[in-house]
Amino acid sequence: MKTSRKPSSVPASDEADKDQVSALARGLQLLDAFRSAERFLSVQDLVEHSGLPKATVSRLAHTLAANGYLEYAEHNGQFYLGARVISLGFSALGALRVRQVARPFMRELAESCAASVGIGSRDRHTMLYIENAASAPNQNFRLNIGSRVPLATSAMGRAYYCGLDEREREQLQAELSQRAGADFKQIKASLDAGLKSYAALGFCLSIGEWQSDVNAVGVPFRPADGTVALGFNCCGPSFQLPERDLREKWGPRLVNMVRNIEAATSVA
Repeated sequence: MKTSRKPSSVPASDEADKDQVSALARGLQLLDAFRSAERFLSVQDLVEHSGLPKATVSRLAHTLAANGYLEYAEHNGQFYLGARVISLGFSALGALRVRQVARPFMRELAESCAASVGIGSRDRHTMLYIENAASAPNQNFRLNIGSRVPLATSAMGRAYYCGLDEREREQLQAELSQRAGADFKQIKASLDAGLKSYAALGFCLSIGEWQSDVNAVGVPFRPADGTVALGFNCCGPSFQLPERDLREKWGPRLVNMVRNIEAATSVA
């Protein structure tokens, strides 16, 4: 069953940017429509997801298909992501050295707490898993690479927010406010709660706020090269990770793990 989504749109400030190529922006907007769980999208689906005119969508889709970024399925007359997009994704992941360095640390902590330990990067208003390790008993809970969690109510998202400098936070708040409208007040309060927790404890908590039966702790990570901030988390079912254990044991363990990874990745 297909779910409708609010069409993604280019912010007004971007539209006024003379350095941007509008046709390229629209093409990327079309690729962005494939972030849903649906593998195949028709021209009409792309129109609904992107908010672009049908004639524009048709031209863009066929141009992207001609260059390998989309594929056209003859049997159903729909489009799906092509190998060029997949290749770009793997290239981006491969360039993140922290993933390779962090894996053994993450596996050790995941097995110790019988939960899941992940790394996430922000993709607009969500956090995108780029690495994950799960204990053997916790495989069913595992969030795989490509999974998404909310920015404001997840420990990973709050940790990411805490890792930003003041200017970056203000910019993110402006983006979230434009997108969320009246809901931004609640989002801002949730992010501020993460900042307060981080200042007091050195980590962020999410106790049943993302999902009612899931608890998590998060810690920010900023690569030594100054590139984009990331968020580490440790999460699992609330009966396995009660709040007291997160505060007293697994939060400090996650902080120590991230500090070790920072030290390891700073070595040339």
